[in-house]
This record gives sequence, structure tokens and C-alpha cells, in this order.
Amino acid sequence: MAPHLFALIVYQAINANKQNGLTMQRILVVEDDPEISAPLIKLLQHSGFIAILCERGDHVVNYVQRFNPSLILLDLSLPFLSGMEICQTIRCNNNVPIIIITAKINPLVRIQCFELGADDFVNKPFSMAELVLRINAVIKRSIPVKL
Repeated sequence: MAPHLFALIVYQAINANKQNGLTMQRILVVEDDPEISAPLIKLLQHSGFIAILCERGDHVVNYVQRFNPSLILLDLSLPFLSGMEICQTIRCNNNVPIIIITAKINPLVRIQCFELGADDFVNKPFSMAELVLRINAVIKRSIPVKL
């Protein structure tokens, strides 16, 4: 399916849920490898999330503005703009939770990501079940507590 058509379908689903009073959590998956993104999207959908795929780094900020995701799963190695640059740009004006998913295992990379504002870091290959638990935990922490 073409990315723009997929984005339109997701946008319509989000609007339909708003009209019905439902608020499903939207996860923006920023991943250019279809061998990772395809099963990840299916898992997220099966877990009750609206999964939105963005395969290019230079499109992420537009997707964040357009879809207002509850959380971003962000790969570091992307075409046209790196995950670190994206994380830094998003943090300039948005507090959406960001979980980095990457094959880079250098501890300095992890530190840089946290300094740029990442909320969590998961190394590839990762356990899908653990990732869903991390997503739920980060989203839960991001919801303001009513006193």
C-alpha cells in the first residue's frame, strides 16, 4: 500500500474514533526496514494500538504534527535524516514519548539519545512482548495524574 494512502486510512480511523468517543493510542513507527516494520505494525495493531508507519526521516516531523501520536518508536538509521536529529527536532516543541529502537549497541549512543530526550532505548533484535510492555509503561507514565 502506498504510504500516502496508508496515512489517509489511519487519519480516517483516528477521526472515526474521535467521533465515537474512543481514544486509541496512536504509535508512530519510524522504521525503514520492512522486515522489522511489517511484523511490528501487525503486533501493535493486534495489541490494540493504531500503528502509523513512516519510513523516511525527513517525513517524521510532518507525521507527528498530522497524527499527534501517543508515542514514537524511532529507529536511528534512517534515510534522509537520522533518528538523533529527529529526536532533537521533536524535543524542541513536543513532549511525545520516544522509544529508540536500534541495532547500535554503543553505550555512548544510548547516552546521547537520552540526552536528546529519548524516554527509553531498545536494542535490535528485541522481544516483541517486551516492547509492548515498554510502550504501555512509557505511555502510562506520560499521562498526567489527577490529584
